[in-house]
Amino acid sequence: MAVVQISKIQIRRGRKNTGSGLPQLSSGELGWAIDSQELYIGNGAVAEGAPTVGNTKILTQEDDLFEIAKNYTYKDGDGSIVTGVDATNPVVRTLQERLDDTVDIRAFGAIGQTTQDATALLQRAVDQLYLNNGSEASVNKRVELHLSAGVYKITDTVYIPPHATLIGAGSGKTIIQQETAGKSVFTTVSDTSTPGSYVVNGEYNTQARNIRLQGLTLKTTVKANGLVLQSCRDSYFVDVQIAGSWVNTDPIDADSSTSTSIGLGINSKNGGVETVRNEFTNCHVDGFMYGIVSNWDTNDNVWTTSNFSNLGYGFAFGKDMLIDGNQANGTSVGPTNNIISDCVFTNVYREAILVNEGTYNVSRNNKFNTCGNDGGNDASPLYPVIRYTRLGNTSDGDFFSRTKVLSYTQGSIITASSTITAGQSTFIVTDASNVVAGQIVTIDSGIGEFGAATVVITNVDQGTNTITVNLPHLTSGAINFSILSPIITSIAYIPEVDGPCHFIWGFEHEVTIRDGLNQTLFRLPKLANQSFDIDYVAKAATGYTGMRSGSMRVTMDNQSRVTVSDEFDFVGDEIYVDNVAFDAIISDIDGDSTADTILVKGNVSGSLPSNATTKLKFKVKTKQISI
Repeated sequence: MAVVQISKIQIRRGRKNTGSGLPQLSSGELGWAIDSQELYIGNGAVAEGAPTVGNTKILTQEDDLFEIAKNYTYKDGDGSIVTGVDATNPVVRTLQERLDDTVDIRAFGAIGQTTQDATALLQRAVDQLYLNNGSEASVNKRVELHLSAGVYKITDTVYIPPHATLIGAGSGKTIIQQETAGKSVFTTVSDTSTPGSYVVNGEYNTQARNIRLQGLTLKTTVKANGLVLQSCRDSYFVDVQIAGSWVNTDPIDADSSTSTSIGLGINSKNGGVETVRNEFTNCHVDGFMYGIVSNWDTNDNVWTTSNFSNLGYGFAFGKDMLIDGNQANGTSVGPTNNIISDCVFTNVYREAILVNEGTYNVSRNNKFNTCGNDGGNDASPLYPVIRYTRLGNTSDGDFFSRTKVLSYTQGSIITASSTITAGQSTFIVTDASNVVAGQIVTIDSGIGEFGAATVVITNVDQGTNTITVNLPHLTSGAINFSILSPIITSIAYIPEVDGPCHFIWGFEHEVTIRDGLNQTLFRLPKLANQSFDIDYVAKAATGYTGMRSGSMRVTMDNQSRVTVSDEFDFVGDEIYVDNVAFDAIISDIDGDSTADTILVKGNVSGSLPSNATTKLKFKVKTKQISI
């Protein structure tokens, strides 16, 4: 019969920390330390090829990898970088130390999915890193809190204490999403706060300060504020998007101080504890009744290369502020010395920048597209784009999309193609309903150009969509052409900037002076006690030679009296030196019995040929004063 034998293989074993401890194991011999639950194998003899005599530890589930990995050196083995006093004495750190240099929000349990309410997790991370007794006063424990890409749903305000640094994966990638109405996404607090008990206002040495938010989107899906800076100073906000849920069908709250649809709220405790010296770079505020609001003394804050879109108001400084002259209350003068530069405003329903209280605020090199129109286009303005009520604020080099529409042209209103015969003076357009006599036809491409001739529409047959021009086409063939509208005549000029300030329109503009009297060249907004300094160059385009460089001044008082002065130099045919003259009148453009627009007129007379045209390039500086 068969013999069956059951064998058991057992390795050498004993106690590492008792008696003689771990012995020298033979080459390839295994040894198990029962007390420490560690496994070793003998190295073997040097004669066998072992680098040293000894035992090598084999990793098991009982080993602490961080304890083992104590020998982290930056760029270890890279001879070009020396971290210590010399190459043989590098700086050595544990892996645990290295990994603790920064911390990800996932270390506190937040996973960035809307299935999870991350309110308590985010708050706990912020509290433990920046508010607990160990980190609050310890500079070297103020690490960066990284928020991985994802949507972190919250249902209450998250309070941000001094020295907090929250860095996301980028706006639109790391999203903090508020889903409870009336609760701001983030609010800054003093370092007198403790976890669970938050103090919004401290004193100068304890107030919110040195905060950095970067690469985040703060989003509200309900009527709620985005970011509230409560007595916050010396902080930085980079690539932060603040996105709200306001749409144009929602009414705009009359009082900005109580609104709960504010992108960025800026508050101060008093004159000694203000929101000051904060910087916003590459930020975006979108979808709020009020973009940025401050009804306090808030100073020296800077916004650069940022975007503001789809807002009721853009900036509202001191809109609903009661000035009491008391610095102790933080309501003595209003927002002061704030700078908004190189930013873009798009589709702001009312004023893009409103400064009702406060001085020395600057708008510089900003671009304003379709602002102040209550959601309409630039041909239907209702509000100034910028409004200042106090002396000392300024606009410098700003661009306004409404200027072209309201001042000197609507541009090309129709483009078309046609095949015509030489000698033909008629064109067929798809729709002639908006075409009137006096408009200019420009040949954009095709054969038989009109050249430098002025081609004016003399008749419109809207039934057949046929237009007739004053000159026949020279040759037969296909052409592309456009029709330019004259200066609009029915819309009052609501100013780009309203208030006691001097500002320069950001760019030069161009119009054509044609033969005839009383031509409207361009329009200006009518405001009491203002003047316009207009630097211009007028150059003959067709029919004669000559160039004129001058400065025109249009001045109007509070009695609606207007005067025009013109100083210029002329070079060219002397007989033409006085053939162009400028004038200005005040007109009720919209027919509401109130004069609202200044019309700057050009008058051509004398010996200029009937086909003569002059190109006028001009730039405007406005001076306003309130008396």
